[in-house]
Amino acid sequence: MKALRLYGARDLRLEEVERPERTKDEVLLEVKASGISMSDVKSVYETGAAGDNAPQILGHEFAGRIVEAEDVALVGRAAAAYPMLFCGRCMACLDGRPRDCGEMQLYGAGRAGGMAEFVAVKKQNLVFLPPDVSFRAAALTGAAAVALHAFRKTGVGPGSTLVVFGLGSIGLALASWAREADVRNIVLVARTMEKAAFARSLGFLQSVDIEGSDVYNYVMRLTGGRGADACIEGLGEGGALETALLSVKRGGRVVVMGRPEKSLEMTGLMYDLLLQKEVELHGAWKSSLNTRPAEWLDAMNAMRSHAVDAEALVTHTFPFEKYEEAFALLHDKQEMYCKVLFVNGEEAHG
Repeated sequence: MKALRLYGARDLRLEEVERPERTKDEVLLEVKASGISMSDVKSVYETGAAGDNAPQILGHEFAGRIVEAEDVALVGRAAAAYPMLFCGRCMACLDGRPRDCGEMQLYGAGRAGGMAEFVAVKKQNLVFLPPDVSFRAAALTGAAAVALHAFRKTGVGPGSTLVVFGLGSIGLALASWAREADVRNIVLVARTMEKAAFARSLGFLQSVDIEGSDVYNYVMRLTGGRGADACIEGLGEGGALETALLSVKRGGRVVVMGRPEKSLEMTGLMYDLLLQKEVELHGAWKSSLNTRPAEWLDAMNAMRSHAVDAEALVTHTFPFEKYEEAFALLHDKQEMYCKVLFVNGEEAHG
């Protein structure tokens, strides 16, 4: 089978390798769509494979069709794969916080991932696709679930004002969850005019770019000087966090989910805003499969009802053979993109 294997920084190769051999508690999934995340881009261009895992088959955002399983009733079914595997024995797992598992394994970082024609997946990690959810949409289940996890931290609902900084696939999924919850004002803050225009094309009309707009005054005018009920900082930038703390109302919430690319300094102004406005500061990390709330299942149901239109977030698709072009698109940022997928076969297109 074809597989994208990372040998080191800037050493990604498309190779012919043997199909993986599954265990009795695994299925063999024929991959139909596999997303490229920014962590994949960082691995390819900067860090190489994690630990001693080179050559590593990348990809933790994927969906496909089951072609082998101990239970023959599963063969032919379409599924997405939850990327994390937990030990079930550590304190975090026993406390019901498996996302914090100290022995966690991840498809695409340690275990062979979904940037290949086939991948072996634990049955417990499967999330089955309803008939009307495409493989391309299903590859974004993780993005929708991570967005839902962060959105629930805000506590906002009908009549509220929410500001979201960062308009990748997760940020736009966040906007979809807010719209589904009847949030009155959904202010989306993008890095560029092009990304803000893309968000407006999806119906999120209160979308601005952080460079060309005074976000704080925009929010104050919108709310009559009260401020936003909550802000979600998804850019991982100090300037965005400062603007979030300025824009949120007194006693409001700021949810931090963006990972900074370099050290992030908390300025004196930021610290004063946090103290004097008594802002609730929350972190949001990953998403859950089966532990309550089951965010992956909720995300799949939302895609089925089109509350989250995941396929609309896919701006570019590539076959595995064009992997260099695909990764360069994300790394070089020469054109606007939202979600970029590898697709395998005609079935991935709808």
